Amino acid sequence: MKLLFLLAVAAVCIGLSFYWRAPWIGGVGLLVAFVAMFTDRDDVSDDDQSGYETSKSVRNMRSRNR
Repeated sequence: MKLLFLLAVAAVCIGLSFYWRAPWIGGVGLLVAFVAMFTDRDDVSDDDQSGYETSKSVRNMRSRNR
């Protein structure tokens, strides 16, 4: 949710920089976009650490490309 909000703020800033012809606003928008990219977390749980055996879906994904 935070990623989408920050990308929307960045898009608005970049759009305003064209409308007002103020390039510094676009720079702020690009900075906000970089912050959004680098603060995005991957909330997928680490399946290997949660138990002794991996789940069936993880085993299927790992064996698919072999």
